[in-house]
Amino acid sequence: MNRSNRYTFVCAGLAMLAAGAAPAAASGVSDFYKGKILAMYIGHSAGGGYDRYARTVARHMRRHIPGNPRIVSKNYPGAGGLRLANAIYNTFKQDGTNLAIIGRQIPLEDLIGNKKAKFKANKFNWLGSANQETSLCVFWHTSPIKTIDDLFKKNPIVGATGTGAGGEYAMMLNNLLGTNLRMITGYPGGVDINLAMERGEVDGRCAWSWSSITSTAGKWLEQKKIVFPIQIAMTKHKDLADVPLVTEFIKNDRDRKALSVILAPLTMGRPFAVGPKVPADRVAALRAAFEATMKDETFLKEAKRGRLPINPGSGEDIQKLIAGLYALPADVIKHAADALSRTNNIKISKAVIKTYVHKGKITNTKRGGKRVKWKGKGSKGKLRVGGKTKVTIAGNMAKRKALKVGMKCTFTVKGAQKALKIDCK
Repeated sequence: MNRSNRYTFVCAGLAMLAAGAAPAAASGVSDFYKGKILAMYIGHSAGGGYDRYARTVARHMRRHIPGNPRIVSKNYPGAGGLRLANAIYNTFKQDGTNLAIIGRQIPLEDLIGNKKAKFKANKFNWLGSANQETSLCVFWHTSPIKTIDDLFKKNPIVGATGTGAGGEYAMMLNNLLGTNLRMITGYPGGVDINLAMERGEVDGRCAWSWSSITSTAGKWLEQKKIVFPIQIAMTKHKDLADVPLVTEFIKNDRDRKALSVILAPLTMGRPFAVGPKVPADRVAALRAAFEATMKDETFLKEAKRGRLPINPGSGEDIQKLIAGLYALPADVIKHAADALSRTNNIKISKAVIKTYVHKGKITNTKRGGKRVKWKGKGSKGKLRVGGKTKVTIAGNMAKRKALKVGMKCTFTVKGAQKALKIDCK
């Protein structure tokens, strides 16, 4: 019996052995999920690319999970997604009811020795990725930064949520390429960095994915409000043929190998995972549901309307990619880690998140007033209304669910979206 026939024979035998158990396993998963409410955790603030991908996936994935449970999306920001990864791995219940979209850089944090990473990325159960990414450094049109040369000859200021959360590419560019970026960290999320760009507090931002730009900043693209001096990927994106690629400026093979480690997360794109102790049959069911969602015509139509590019990868492929990273020689990993974390080549300061006062009408509310859209004279916005937000209506204290469309209000907002106080007439 040749090797091919032996393989076919073995596979057929395994299939026969599994056939009797498969219906029982499927039934058990269906029974478990029936009537359940699952959480889709998002390690970033509302309104950004991760948030939009996660919520879109959650709306459709439930139909493909045995038992058709509900899925409720929840923002759980902090340290660029590191807080969520730690919680999914260590704290949240690991029974298959807690799903997460995890920042694509997060799997590198343990690998490169970040002591705040309380997980092993190769132990997560990866469900799949909705897209593979190209990242960019993006600058506001009125800033002095227009071309790749300006990154070397001038001192651009970029905003980030943290040094390992949106700031790591700025450090990598300085450490491997010799650019002269400076950085301000501590912004709650991408929308806050965007506001800082508009207001001239920073010149731009790095580690902004092309899919997020097209889905959340389409008008800026149309109005040419942003420029791209460099794209961060191993190969050029078809839509960005004229934008210089980071690999063109790498000087030696040692740096090139380190760069391949650093850019591996872009292949992960928008990765979804559950904890390491989730039962195998539920992991298999969730992976199958995720894969089915990526082919779901209704999902694909919504993603297209929302300008969310879909170029999926399987959970198994992500698992293999991360396992491969963990198997690399220590010196390659160390050089990559140094490039992402060495701060002696970059000036870093802390953001002061300002408070703004807006006046306008409420145009939409969601989730019992937890999300509010408003529009005023020449401006509009989206707000996160938390449990500590002070809400008054006609001078009287009120709950956020009392906020209604059409109310004229004064909104006191920290940063771009965090409502501190809403006073309506």
